[in-house]
Amino acid sequence: MQKQKEREDRIYSKLKLEKLPFRLKRENFKTLGNAVSLAFHEIYNNQVKSDQLKWVFSTVKRFKIFLAIFYANEKGEQVYKEEIAKKIPEYSYKTISKIIDDGHIKGIYIALEPDGDNGTDAKIKNIRPSEALMVDFLNWSIDIYGLLNDTIAKNKT
Repeated sequence: MQKQKEREDRIYSKLKLEKLPFRLKRENFKTLGNAVSLAFHEIYNNQVKSDQLKWVFSTVKRFKIFLAIFYANEKGEQVYKEEIAKKIPEYSYKTISKIIDDGHIKGIYIALEPDGDNGTDAKIKNIRPSEALMVDFLNWSIDIYGLLNDTIAKNKT
């Protein structure tokens, strides 16, 4: 029992608690672990409710590509296959292109005209997540935040 307490004390002392939006006392820091466990369980279970999210989360490659596209979308930046290949150098352009093309066929990604002048390069496509994927991903994220918040709030003293 004493070894377990010492172990927990060491873990607690190394947590970056100042980054949390609430104060977490030593005696109930396991609440955080419980909330995180529930959140990841929810992440795993809830992604299957959306076929588009299920496809995006099915491999690390697809997820990394989605994040690059999603991030560019949120920043209002143009993004295209070549740019994504530069941002994710561990995968070949051919692999990235195939994943984006497959996602496009499934309606997961759409190609919008770039804002402004795209010059003479007709290949450039401004890749965006579909509206349905945006809604699914944002609602899924909101659910995770809500779950974390509710779990912490229920267990705070």
